[in-house]
Amino acid sequence: MNTTRLHTRSLGILFLLPFLAYGLGTALVTSVLKEPEHLAALAAQRTPFVGGALLLLLNSLTVVGIGVLFFPILRERSLGIAIAYVCTRVMEALLLLVGVVFLLSLLQLGDSAQARTAPELGVLFHLLSKGNFWAYQLAMIILGAGSVAFCLSLYQSRRLPSFLPLLGAVGYGLLALGSVLELFGLPWGIFLSGPGGLFELLLGGWLIARGFRTVPPAVTA
Repeated sequence: MNTTRLHTRSLGILFLLPFLAYGLGTALVTSVLKEPEHLAALAAQRTPFVGGALLLLLNSLTVVGIGVLFFPILRERSLGIAIAYVCTRVMEALLLLVGVVFLLSLLQLGDSAQARTAPELGVLFHLLSKGNFWAYQLAMIILGAGSVAFCLSLYQSRRLPSFLPLLGAVGYGLLALGSVLELFGLPWGIFLSGPGGLFELLLGGWLIARGFRTVPPAVTA
């Protein structure tokens, strides 16, 4: 398959865009939700909060786009891996959307906090915030575990420099491990996510600048 430059550049952009969308979206949301006692201020800061939530939704759309655009490339070697990668990205997106729903639920909680102050509002704040945390970690577990075969398929195709997919396979494995540890209360996820994040940045930049090598792939049954 001769992948067009538009196709590869679009893939590269989709790998880089989530860093901006999720990073800025998270910054806007967390700037509003610092402590439970700030719930009453949510109505006054609705615009940055909703803007951050919309950026998080954009992130979910981009990860689905990555799976869809990679499907014809991965299908060259294995239809099963191609389908599995699309499913991985769709499940990741759905869990991230669940996390956004938890965050948006805090808007209604903020409206309730304006009318009254009650201990249960603080409890609900923590539960909804924790729900967003769990949804994110589960999404990263699925992404990490489901992307190892994706990286190994890219390595076997020889359409990228060998170090890139190998870095991705290790990075995604560490990402999944870090998220599992986070769910058990061990705050190591941020450290173990580094190699996976570096892979996505390098892959995005490579696809934009160079694209795929034109190496005839081996077809598997």
